[in-house]
Amino acid sequence: MAALASCLAAFAPACAARKNAPPTGINSFGQGTRYIQKAVRSSSEGVIILPSKRAENLFDLARLNEIAQALRPPAAACFVNRAIETMKRGKRDGEEAYVDVPEGQVKIRTRLSPDGEVLRTEVLDTGFKDPEIEPCIMEAIQGRKWIKNRSGVVQYLDVIYWVSLGDGSEDKSPQAKAELRRQQAIAAIRGKGCLERRVGAGTYPVEGLNLVDREGNTLVSRVEPNSLPQKVQECLSIVLRDIQMPRAPNSFVRPVSPRVEYTVATDGAVSFADERWITLILKEEQAAREDRLAEVDRGLGIAEPKQVEDVAVATPESGDAASAGEEPAPPASEPEPPAQDPGQAGIKLKLGGHRRSETPR
Repeated sequence: MAALASCLAAFAPACAARKNAPPTGINSFGQGTRYIQKAVRSSSEGVIILPSKRAENLFDLARLNEIAQALRPPAAACFVNRAIETMKRGKRDGEEAYVDVPEGQVKIRTRLSPDGEVLRTEVLDTGFKDPEIEPCIMEAIQGRKWIKNRSGVVQYLDVIYWVSLGDGSEDKSPQAKAELRRQQAIAAIRGKGCLERRVGAGTYPVEGLNLVDREGNTLVSRVEPNSLPQKVQECLSIVLRDIQMPRAPNSFVRPVSPRVEYTVATDGAVSFADERWITLILKEEQAAREDRLAEVDRGLGIAEPKQVEDVAVATPESGDAASAGEEPAPPASEPEPPAQDPGQAGIKLKLGGHRRSETPR
């Protein structure tokens, strides 16, 4: 639970950066209600803390805003941990959709002692149908260290929390669907090991549910009940957790349902429907990466200097003869020295400048 809460802490900065700051100096609950309605429309989840009119001058409102932000990760964990248990695919208004989503909105009155200790919490209003969300959120409220007030008597404030999945439009595009197919096929390669030597020959369709954050990372996953042994299903759930989707900065929690169909042959060999397709895709991607690297290498490197052979070095005498149109005089009758490489003869030729050292890859 703590690990998931820490993972969900990444949701906090998006809400904190909103242009509409939380209300300060609220004179009536009506104004607070209008602010809440606006906040709910602009975000899939959030926390607002409203002190009573009598207590609004007793609390440091900036500190209350900090507490509201700190409540978001554990409240979101309540939603995510419950959603992975209850959500399933179904029909809504004649279209495929996720049903039994534990979403809603709740207002919880929180009574505090002068020292900031939570004395009691009670639900004033709720739109949650799932019975486990409200107790989980109240536990998160009770686990917080609240601020002291200067009155010396018990004060109350109202904590409003709302959460929903949103419309999921970011994962309905053709690009997102293609990426899901690719990701589930890559996960399926690893999943073959979950079935090897553990199941008999046959065909095994597998469907999962992943809850993904706005960065595209899977928070939690599960495999829908099927005919595979429980340990195999648990193994596949861990494998499917590696699925990553494209970023969606404006989302909260995004559900995706990977599907894989495994076939186990009589000799125990495991394959799946998209195996040949993903093998070709990965080879193409590898070839494209190698081409890009080669192009970079060509851009950074300079061609090797060509080796110079039979270099004739003109002497002043031969130069003069050539300029006069005469045949150069033959060399004196001395034994002809053996041909030598220009570098070995001590002659350094600069052909187009010094060669740069290539940048190591």
